[in-house]
Amino acid sequence: MVVKSRIVYGWALFSVAIALLLAGGLAFATFFCVLAVLGANEYIGLVKKKGLNPSPRIIRGMSIAFFVVAASQMIVPHIPHAWHVNLSPFFAIEHFPILLTIGVCISFFRLLFRHEDPPATTADIATTILGFIYAGWLPCHLVLLRNLVPPAYPLHVNPLVQTGVAYVWVCLFIVCATDVFAYYGGKFLGKHLLYPSVSPNKTIEGAICGFVGSIFWATVVVYLSDTFLFPEKPFLGNLWQAPLMGAFVSVGSQLGDLCESLLKRDAGVKDSGTIFPGHGGILDRGDGLIFASALSYYWICTVVFGVL
Repeated sequence: MVVKSRIVYGWALFSVAIALLLAGGLAFATFFCVLAVLGANEYIGLVKKKGLNPSPRIIRGMSIAFFVVAASQMIVPHIPHAWHVNLSPFFAIEHFPILLTIGVCISFFRLLFRHEDPPATTADIATTILGFIYAGWLPCHLVLLRNLVPPAYPLHVNPLVQTGVAYVWVCLFIVCATDVFAYYGGKFLGKHLLYPSVSPNKTIEGAICGFVGSIFWATVVVYLSDTFLFPEKPFLGNLWQAPLMGAFVSVGSQLGDLCESLLKRDAGVKDSGTIFPGHGGILDRGDGLIFASALSYYWICTVVFGVL
């Protein structure tokens, strides 16, 4: 029964993710913003099990703020015409430092004047800042990735041919290939534990299989995107960069998985939540994607486009 429930929810998650990826726009951004807030709640629960007391309002509020800034170009067309402004393609990246500064300052000031006995600690401030970075700033890059367009390329109204679909697609394939190949590689070939004090089931052989599988699928997706699926070449025809991206993002995805395992191990829990029966919580399902989305975005901007 547990296995059947896991399969059903797994396919449901996959279907929703694909539908929203193809739809794009505010639906995509809003859905992942909601997931980010739910993930923030799980993070708050994990650190509170350690006796720490971060500010839940700041973590949730700043996480939402990062997604709003990331989706700013999609929000502008829905506001009154008199307030319309022309935003640069990199408006979010240009303003993230300001938002991050505000978040850090608010974290210090709010906890400084929080009337509690005993007063807030350094750990409370640190876990508040880590919370909105982990649950908000990093995953909001998935929205930036979905809206990314190569310089001088036209912006298509049809969401199915927008270049951002290809970028999110390759990111998801890298993360999924890493997870699947690592799981089966570890199951059938695993002999040497990777990091037993943090994640006792992961093996070196599994990590290598996940790494190799991600390189293969990154190359396949980039080739299909540039050759058959999109009217413009989203990756500018640079197929040689695909295996490098697969390797780079796969390492980030696996480290993201280990980081979330570290949080759970420190809190003494098996899963971060129970929102997805058979799959655990938001952080359990999205641990690799949290890091992979940001790494994919900066890889494409710096290596593929060369604009950052």
